[in-house]
Amino acid sequence: MVWALQPLYVLIEVVIGLRASADYSFADSTISDLGNTACRQVRGDVLCSPWHAGMNVAFAWFGLTLALGALLWGTRHLAGRAGRASVVLWCVAGAGSIGVGLLPVNEDPTAHGLVALPIFVAQPLALLLMGMSLRAARPRTATATFVVTALAATGSIGFGLLVGDDVAGIGAWERLALWTGYVWVSVVVLTSVVSGHAQHGSRRQVQ
Repeated sequence: MVWALQPLYVLIEVVIGLRASADYSFADSTISDLGNTACRQVRGDVLCSPWHAGMNVAFAWFGLTLALGALLWGTRHLAGRAGRASVVLWCVAGAGSIGVGLLPVNEDPTAHGLVALPIFVAQPLALLLMGMSLRAARPRTATATFVVTALAATGSIGFGLLVGDDVAGIGAWERLALWTGYVWVSVVVLTSVVSGHAQHGSRRQVQ
């Protein structure tokens, strides 16, 4: 359930983003700006997020459940060394998200950057290793996971090249890097449940 509900993070982010100041842009503003505890000037725009407390709670909560889902589901269904490494990296990404919620960027930019940076490395790698672990048992899911990995990695690279410059498009690259993983873990776990029920039903018919 904790992985199946991960896409709710995206919905919460969108709702809070729509409540932000008119200068806030999903394409051109970073996600972290939604957690600003005070208005902040970026590129001449004044960005304010009245629901910043809710965003910081969401960062921490969904980071916790991302790691918890890896431990509860990943340790059972992601086989081999690749699977174990994927679980560890999902936990790293989750821990980074918790740190982002506890250290708003406007209050301590350096500490915020240090806890956020590992997410953009760990999450694409976690997806890649997840695909490698699933390749034998669920080849179609594995192939789709590799496609999602490419999207997440592209987003991480794009964001990494722009971070610190506050240039147009930085928000779009960041969301490509992160939203893909939050949505995909839900797809993987839900299809696993459906597949498990189908196999169980087949065995009952044979019996």
